[in-house]
Amino acid sequence: MILPIIKPGKEGSEEVFKFRPINLLNTGGKVLEKLMINRINYHVYSRGYMNENQYGFRSQKCTIDAATAIKEFVQLQICGEVIALVSLDVQGAYLSMVVGDFE
Repeated sequence: MILPIIKPGKEGSEEVFKFRPINLLNTGGKVLEKLMINRINYHVYSRGYMNENQYGFRSQKCTIDAATAIKEFVQLQICGEVIALVSLDVQGAYLSMVVGDFE
């Protein structure tokens, strides 16, 4: 069951972005989910399926690591070369999950 909770300070608003979806799983479901995530992560990392340039959704990685990698790449390539950086802001990427059925 997913329960929509209004974000603090956003009371009285009907906009979808003002809600935070809370998943209400029982304890057994949470334990099973954690066990499965650990096994999947072990399989992916032990076999080298995860690209080292993947920073999102990885433990011990953050946006600072990604920014540092970009900075180091640019510093190595700066010798008279032209460098282009394309950035994508996906703030509303999960809107469809929030708009879904809350029953």
